[in-house]
Amino acid sequence: MITTTSSQYNSSTLKSASYNFETKVLLVNFNFATYLYKDVAELDWNLFNTAKSQGIALNAYIKNKYEFEKVEAELVNDRPTIPSSLLDELPPADYQMGN
Repeated sequence: MITTTSSQYNSSTLKSASYNFETKVLLVNFNFATYLYKDVAELDWNLFNTAKSQGIALNAYIKNKYEFEKVEAELVNDRPTIPSSLLDELPPADYQMGN
């Protein structure tokens, strides 16, 4: 069973996003900051993740709908990590098929 997933985007604003299916936490890495969105529905994650434009999809499906906070993230192996987060358990991007 997949519990978390990460995607990298070819976007001028967003670099990547990670979603935890168990906790419904969405971590979005922008060029300028990282934001954590809470209790994000899986449907909204899928609409955001598969959109042609993640910036437009973020505004349509995530922003102003879910509680969020700006987080200080460290990069480990070019991946953002947040201390004490379940998202820290994501495997390196090399091990994620199709993302």
